[in-house]
Amino acid sequence: MTSPSPWLSAVPLETRRLVLRQPTFADVPRIALYAGDFDVARMLVAVPHPYTEAHASAFIGDVLASNLAGDSLALAVARLREPHAAIGMVTFTRDGPTATIGWWFGKPYWGRGFATEAVIAMARLAFTDPSVRTLAAGAFEDNPASLRVHEKVGFIRTGLAPRTSAARGGTVMQVEMALTREAFEALSPAQGGLKGKA
Repeated sequence: MTSPSPWLSAVPLETRRLVLRQPTFADVPRIALYAGDFDVARMLVAVPHPYTEAHASAFIGDVLASNLAGDSLALAVARLREPHAAIGMVTFTRDGPTATIGWWFGKPYWGRGFATEAVIAMARLAFTDPSVRTLAAGAFEDNPASLRVHEKVGFIRTGLAPRTSAARGGTVMQVEMALTREAFEALSPAQGGLKGKA
């Protein structure tokens, strides 16, 4: 049995423009709307298309249970001025000294720096666990915007691997990325601090 989450006591997190908080079932319509956009779903591994409110409700139920269990954390991202209106999700799952991080944002919020801001906050939170030494991540080769976010946060490319995209119904090459604790700490003064408890 896993131990209680070492991260939940730091949630919600606030950045300059965003709040990262526990998702709720009130988020279901917006999650279904944004993840149900094929342009979003096609860049993700596990999200099918179409993606319905039933999918989103099951996802939120799973997330709430997993967040309590202790080896993963999935947070809804919202703007500080609209904290109840989710615009995306950011997650990580710990496996030994490595935590795998991922995220998505609704299409209306692309290109505004929200992903970079949220990922920096989530990476900082993951590294508050001293057992986490490395963050792993990936983005499909044809997702240059996500690859740029990885690079801004400090990830380096470690290889290519085929991954199945549920929305596309086929295999896509994914750029594998990694960020060490040391590399993140070297960059973090320039990345700005959190306003929250972490």
